[in-house]
Amino acid sequence: MPSMTFRFTTECELTIDGDSYEEAYLKFKDLCHGDAKITDQPMLKVFPPENSTVYFEIDEQSDFAQIDALKGDFKQDILNNLPANWVERIQSQNAMH
Repeated sequence: MPSMTFRFTTECELTIDGDSYEEAYLKFKDLCHGDAKITDQPMLKVFPPENSTVYFEIDEQSDFAQIDALKGDFKQDILNNLPANWVERIQSQNAMH
């Protein structure tokens, strides 16, 4: 059966839930490294972005923060790129668990 594959170079937004912000980040890291799949449908494949810059937001944060190159470490990739008030919020949320 003939098939064609189309790949788009455009913005993509993916929201990942977890029991903590770090867990949500680790799930994203696994997706980027190909260690986890978004879906089991063979027709749909998700590729890492062509540009290594990643933008992220936490909960209802109104501005996206930027990771220039994913290092694979929650502190380096997430905490070091957030405004101080959001770092405090994450640390207080972690303290409750």
